[in-house]
Amino acid sequence: MNKSWLILLILVILTGMLAPGCRRAGQPSALPAQSSLPPTGQNNQTTTVPPNETVPSVPQEYAQLYSGLASEMDQFQLKLDLMSSGRATADKTVFAAELLYANGNVGEGLLNPQVMSLNRLMLDRFQSMGIKGVVVAIKYPLLSPDFPRSSEFLKFYKEIIAECHSRNIKVLVEVGAIFSGTPYSPVQVDWSKYTTQTFLQGLEDQLLLVAGQVQPDYLTLANEPVTDEGLTKLQITPEAWSSFINSTANRIDRSHGILVGAGTGTWENPAYMNSIINMPGLDYIDLHIYPMGTDDVYLDRALSYSQTAAGNGKRVTVSECWLYKTLPQELGSSLGNAEMIMDRDYYSFWSPLDARFIGMVVSLAAKADMDFVSFFWSRYFFAYLDYQATPHNLTTAEMNRLITQASMSSMQKGNLSPLGQYLPKLFSNPALIYPSK
Repeated sequence: MNKSWLILLILVILTGMLAPGCRRAGQPSALPAQSSLPPTGQNNQTTTVPPNETVPSVPQEYAQLYSGLASEMDQFQLKLDLMSSGRATADKTVFAAELLYANGNVGEGLLNPQVMSLNRLMLDRFQSMGIKGVVVAIKYPLLSPDFPRSSEFLKFYKEIIAECHSRNIKVLVEVGAIFSGTPYSPVQVDWSKYTTQTFLQGLEDQLLLVAGQVQPDYLTLANEPVTDEGLTKLQITPEAWSSFINSTANRIDRSHGILVGAGTGTWENPAYMNSIINMPGLDYIDLHIYPMGTDDVYLDRALSYSQTAAGNGKRVTVSECWLYKTLPQELGSSLGNAEMIMDRDYYSFWSPLDARFIGMVVSLAAKADMDFVSFFWSRYFFAYLDYQATPHNLTTAEMNRLITQASMSSMQKGNLSPLGQYLPKLFSNPALIYPSK
């Protein structure tokens, strides 16, 4: 692999794997030290440890965070265990993963012919793991007629959907503001030229184009409105956002079977969800699940939203979720310093907690009759970094290069991390995740 190709792949990873709130302000306080590490196998009745995995010891600096996250999951699992509604298994849920090499934040890098080959390889690996769906982020304004190479981007995404459907893989498309002006995208968009009205109109036009020509199985009209506000510096009130969703949903031709939905991040103002959860034109309500929140408040919201949506005859999807490795006091009124928090994800000692969180969401999907659930950081299905062997003075970009190389190497060789090996079992039988006590 030549150097320029490796640089491109690093760019794809860096710009393709976006977590919510990366534009939000707020510096977290340092986690206090703890004198002893949580013992390996603590709470082993509910901790998912992939088979044949030697669980690395938890470093001292992460001990309190690790045990705090485990405790939050204990509390929420008790609530799930008491639920009798929903399905006994999650076999009717489409379990999915982010298709990293098709994320629109990469911009023109997507149009390199080799990227399509990389997407095909990732789809093959997903299929072998029992993953039956993907999320594809087509960022606005990539498909706008006046955007450079927009026709080529449209062709790329039509080919991506064809590749997925040829493998019987369902596709959920998300469309939101591209992360221009951030470290997560090289694409330059002058948002100051937009008003709230022209932004929402342009977004609606792109969604109609996606529905008519790209034709995914699910099309999420909007999610994380606060993130779009932060990126564009525009004001999108719940009322304006609801009006935009209603207008767009009513204009989409659904004759070929597309499902249309919208939603929010569970940490965002509930007014956004309240404005759409009963909207007649939506087939599904879409959730992003990251932080658990104090006393699992954000997980409780996910459950409440799901139950309310089902009561109104709507399906429920989760187009993004992952264990957000922070305690509630770090969040404040936002998601805190997202870059710093995401930098915690790299290491293999997190694997049991990542598996447990995924298992908990699988269990939630069964209890709440969710239709489609996608896990965001799919690179960890292939590799993690070893905490002890990794220098700790590296920048985020340097750390991303390391995990990129590790995950890509594993993917090309057909290898999976212990987490990736365990996923098919989690998807097919939630009882394996949380055995009866």
